[in-house]
Amino acid sequence: MIRHLFTLIWNRKKSNFLMITEIFFSFLVLFGVLSLAFYYLNNYNKPLGFQYDKVWVMTLRWNQEKPLEIKEIQSRLKQQLKSNPEVEGVAFSSVNTPFTMQNMNGGFFYNNRSVLSSFYQVDEDFAQVMQMRLTEGRWFNDQDQSSSYSNVVINEALRQALFKNEPVIGKVVAGLSGDNKNPKTRIVGVMEAYKQQGDYSEDSPGYLEYKKLKKQADSTNVFFNTLLIRVKPGVTSAFEEKLTKQASQIAKGWTLEIKSMNEMRASHNKVALIPLIVFSVVCGFLIINVALGLFGVLWYNINRRISEIGLRRAIGAASGQVYRQFIGEVLVLATFGVLFGVVVAAQFPLLQVFQVQTSVYVTALGAAVVIIYALAAGCAAYPSRQAARIAPATALHEE
Repeated sequence: MIRHLFTLIWNRKKSNFLMITEIFFSFLVLFGVLSLAFYYLNNYNKPLGFQYDKVWVMTLRWNQEKPLEIKEIQSRLKQQLKSNPEVEGVAFSSVNTPFTMQNMNGGFFYNNRSVLSSFYQVDEDFAQVMQMRLTEGRWFNDQDQSSSYSNVVINEALRQALFKNEPVIGKVVAGLSGDNKNPKTRIVGVMEAYKQQGDYSEDSPGYLEYKKLKKQADSTNVFFNTLLIRVKPGVTSAFEEKLTKQASQIAKGWTLEIKSMNEMRASHNKVALIPLIVFSVVCGFLIINVALGLFGVLWYNINRRISEIGLRRAIGAASGQVYRQFIGEVLVLATFGVLFGVVVAAQFPLLQVFQVQTSVYVTALGAAVVIIYALAAGCAAYPSRQAARIAPATALHEE
């Protein structure tokens, strides 16, 4: 029976070519959308590496003050905000805070190998404010202020990409400079993760670099563009006005803006979902076209083959046999489109396109196959049921 159905559809390949082609392209688009959806879902289920709740972000934009004046104002600003009883902790950070589009990256070098890594400049209070989780080593402390090395805490993604199973705590590497002869970067800790780009992003290689806001003049001129403020439970947005007034009195003439990290996360995640929503709409239109096409093709074939149906019923074919034949024809038609689609889709995990995990592609491929077959069976159900109800006398009389 199955061989007969394949032969029947193959002999009609010219008339079914457009339908098979449409199923093929719809399958590829569906595979792409499902791959993106499962990729997002896979990333969403992985830890962020920090706690964003009850954290406020204050961005700082100063005027034409001298470097020493900027450092002095920033130091006073941190102390003043920290003195509020509603505040648990305050930390400085570079501009690329979580849930922003800002990014800073470069090659992280070790033994003539390098990995493109994002880096974030923070002070000693960052771990407390963001409630970071270390899997190994320690956080920055007072001893690092006088260290001749640039101390960093790397994430597990960077460790696996560059060091594999080597011990890393205390290791001195070239880091961002790339100078293997005179390495100046020391690894003091390993953090679980740090997904700066939000819930749906992958935990890509990165590290936190310790920077101290020094009040005396030096050659580095370290400034911070952002203050992270962790408030205590129960503190409402009304406290924001008080913070703004305090900050404005110290940083006179500066442009200050406070945002809740909860709001930043929600906004950032909405933007991240835009590609998935757009592709889903396009895929939806294609699926509807395929459904209408399958329904129309089967309905046309049934009307054209009424005499055949009547003759089969007259010689003893049961209605169930007629029903299964037309269902089978549609499923075989879908199989040709799916087979070509699977051949193309299988190249993505084999060639590691977009560097996405193979499991994501395999899951998306299986889901796309199931959806296409379910769609084909659903579209064929009603016309096939109508064909099975045709009485032999009625069919032969109309003929």
